[in-house]
Amino acid sequence: MRHVLLLPTVMLAGCTSLTDTSIAQDAPCEAVPAAFVEHVSLVLSDTTGRFFNDYPMPTPLTCELLAMMQEALKDDSVRYHFEHLHQRFGDPRANAAFTYIKRHVHFQLAMALATHWNPDTRIEAIRAVHEYRRIRPMVCATKEHYAQLEEQDRAAVRYFIRVLQTTPLFIAGSENSTIHGVYIMEVMRTLDLFTGQTHNPHGDMRRALDMPDPRFQQALVDWRNWLGQ
Repeated sequence: MRHVLLLPTVMLAGCTSLTDTSIAQDAPCEAVPAAFVEHVSLVLSDTTGRFFNDYPMPTPLTCELLAMMQEALKDDSVRYHFEHLHQRFGDPRANAAFTYIKRHVHFQLAMALATHWNPDTRIEAIRAVHEYRRIRPMVCATKEHYAQLEEQDRAAVRYFIRVLQTTPLFIAGSENSTIHGVYIMEVMRTLDLFTGQTHNPHGDMRRALDMPDPRFQQALVDWRNWLGQ
């Protein structure tokens, strides 16, 4: 059954600027070739023949995440799993990719899956990003590696803030609305983990989004302020 969105889905073309103060601004992505941007979009977002158009389209990867993805795809294994995210391979839950992410704690592939054409898979990907950050205290790394991890953290926070700025918090329907609500809650929960904050988006029995607009706007301010620290 198809459902109508309660709010229009706002899709911003191109990539975000790398600055913390222009998260929601459009800007050309000069870090990667246009052909690469188009290919990533095709692999991750092609929903031809699928009912997933009932959901808001996923927010595209930002420019800085695309640059990280391009670097990661130099690895043959990562490239293999990424290319198999296209729906023509018939794996809507991206099982092999998630196995790889879990084994290697792979940030770039998890972030790519956060824009996957299957809404359930997007939720699982955000949870994988959440796990990537949750186990950080157990990671033993060099100073240079920690600097890279911090760069990835900030890129993830910028992206998830952009998701909330370009996606309606609620959609109409029953199952669709529930799944979308879980998606938004996972985005907020992950932002809280990355920024060390608590905004409690959960409602009754933690199964529904309960975030009045004033509290939501304050949460956005808090998450942005973390980027400025």
